[in-house]
Amino acid sequence: MIELIKIAKPKFDKLLKENSDINYELTTERYLEGVVINSTSLDHINEEKVEVSRCKFVNVTFNECCFKNIDLLDVIFENCDLSNIDFSDSSIHRVEFKSCKLTGANFSESNIQDVFFDEVLGNYMNFGYSKMKNTSFNNSNIRGTIFLECNFNKISYTKCDLSNSEFTNTALKNIDLRDNDISEISLIGKELKDAIVSPIQAVELARLLGVIIK
Repeated sequence: MIELIKIAKPKFDKLLKENSDINYELTTERYLEGVVINSTSLDHINEEKVEVSRCKFVNVTFNECCFKNIDLLDVIFENCDLSNIDFSDSSIHRVEFKSCKLTGANFSESNIQDVFFDEVLGNYMNFGYSKMKNTSFNNSNIRGTIFLECNFNKISYTKCDLSNSEFTNTALKNIDLRDNDISEISLIGKELKDAIVSPIQAVELARLLGVIIK
């Protein structure tokens, strides 16, 4: 049985209002709070240090958007397309990604805490050099994702495709990988100390590290 991590959910202390001028608020005010954004497309927005708080995005497509240094607090993304979005060097706290497309999304060098990725398509995401705490990936295809030199604290993967992902210099201590696909992951070997794997996975990992089993 995979031990579930307790993750703080996004907090909404007021009713969310519909927003009709999100482009103005994101590009001019650079601040968005307490709104729900439904069934729209945000195209070619390139803004740094935007603050988004207590918001919900539903069926929103982010097309070629860059939000470096964004501050996301108490936010839900549901059925959104965030492919290739740039969230690098950001603060992401109490955020949920539900049934979203995150292929190529960049979360590198970010502080990520109490974040839930649920049934996402996130091949080739980049979390390199990020600090991640109380973060869970559930039933998601995140093959080829980069977790290079991350600082992990209470991270879980449940029924995920992690094949071909990069974990070099990221400690996997106490992380249960047994019901995930970890074929062809990239690591040195020391990352596996105290990680939890199945016997079959252990054989595969040994092969990746050049160990000959007879």
